[in-house]
Amino acid sequence: MRREPMKPVIDPKLCKGCNICVYICPKKCYSKGADLSELGYFDAVVSASEKCYNHNREGKLICELCILSCPDQAISWHPETEEEKKK
Repeated sequence: MRREPMKPVIDPKLCKGCNICVYICPKKCYSKGADLSELGYFDAVVSASEKCYNHNREGKLICELCILSCPDQAISWHPETEEEKKK
């Protein structure tokens, strides 16, 4: 069974803009958001998912610092779509 490359996704309905993921990620995959969310926070954004340790691991995660450190559990992993692979 072939698995798709994974990418981190931040749920804007859960993120409170603490930016812990921005500071803890060893590969600097996240950055501070510039726009206010619906909840009124400057949410973090995934700015470089291709740099992530897990990007080409096809579901076998080797680093989960962002997920484990997020107090709002706003970060999860999703397969990359065909459109995203082409970017």
